Amino acid sequence: MIYFDNASSGLLEKEVLSAFNKYSLEFYANPSSAHNLGSVSLQAIEKAKRQILKELNIPDYNLVFTSGATEGNNFLIEGIARRNFKVANKIITSKIEHPSVIQVFKALEKEGFQVVYLDVDKYGRIDLNELSNAIDNKTSLVSVMAVNNEVGTVEPVSEISKIVRKYPRCYFMSDVTQGILKTDLDYSLIDAFSMSGHKIGGLKSSGFVAFKKRIDILPLIKGGEQQDGYRSGTLNAPLICSLATAMRIGLAKKEERTKKANELKQYLVSKFNEMPDLIEIVSPQEHCSPFILNFALLHHKASVVVEALSQREIYVTTRSSCSSKSKGGSDVILAMGYSESIAENCIRLSFNGTEEIAQGEEFVAVLKELLHDIRRRD
Repeated sequence: MIYFDNASSGLLEKEVLSAFNKYSLEFYANPSSAHNLGSVSLQAIEKAKRQILKELNIPDYNLVFTSGATEGNNFLIEGIARRNFKVANKIITSKIEHPSVIQVFKALEKEGFQVVYLDVDKYGRIDLNELSNAIDNKTSLVSVMAVNNEVGTVEPVSEISKIVRKYPRCYFMSDVTQGILKTDLDYSLIDAFSMSGHKIGGLKSSGFVAFKKRIDILPLIKGGEQQDGYRSGTLNAPLICSLATAMRIGLAKKEERTKKANELKQYLVSKFNEMPDLIEIVSPQEHCSPFILNFALLHHKASVVVEALSQREIYVTTRSSCSSKSKGGSDVILAMGYSESIAENCIRLSFNGTEEIAQGEEFVAVLKELLHDIRRRD
């Protein structure tokens, strides 16, 4: 089996599963209970929180555990925007955000918020001048992802932060799901951010948002006042502790995995460049994650090829898994200026950083065979 779909869901670390099973037997008491067993569970959660904040070098941030980045993005965008609506009703995002960002902005736009959708260039990078011209004293939020989930573009986080900081009422939020532990980020430059655990070797339905304590944000779930009232409900101590385990492992292996992912990506790029009549590489060559490589088929349907690859136990995808049921071409690829034909026939490869070049060689060989067979049948 070859699994090149880690941007959708990464391979589960065995140590993470072991930690979850262990903690499920030890920390089964409700962390909100007043007795000793409850206190043990709560202490484990607090330890996990401190560990994560320390690893990200943001010890003074609030950390709220969530079910993942989709929930986290909804929480941060709605919580910040609605809290500030009366004094600052403009919010800004880019045209290539994850659906859990774009759809929230569209919903808020219908409620009366003034929304600006920033264009991107052919490499997927936002125009900083456009952002500078759009932001003003009535802006409460700028939301731009750190790393694009379809093509791997790394956005200019530092430059965005400098622009936003000129406006004390405005906050810079980022979905860092594809960037955390996979690219160098100074999280202190981001006022609020979200992530998903299953992208870094953790369990599904785990994740967190982190935000500066000065941010006034509306609660996500009201009820029992857990997590400082931001997200009420019984906390899952084993799941939270296993997420902290995934973070620790990912940080320890970050350098090694980045190197291996980059070597595999560069090998594949070199092979695709030998097929200019069949393939066009869409991912940019600079300011791009080594873990994502997106390319377009010039004369074949991507959906057909992806299915054929799947029959050979090679797993890739045509776009973000959260957009896979949308009709038409990828909104991200279209926003980068590509044609509908290209946008409809892109394939995304995404790596874990543990793959070998041999897997790349097999992928290229099978892909060539399939493209030849499909063209011959046509």
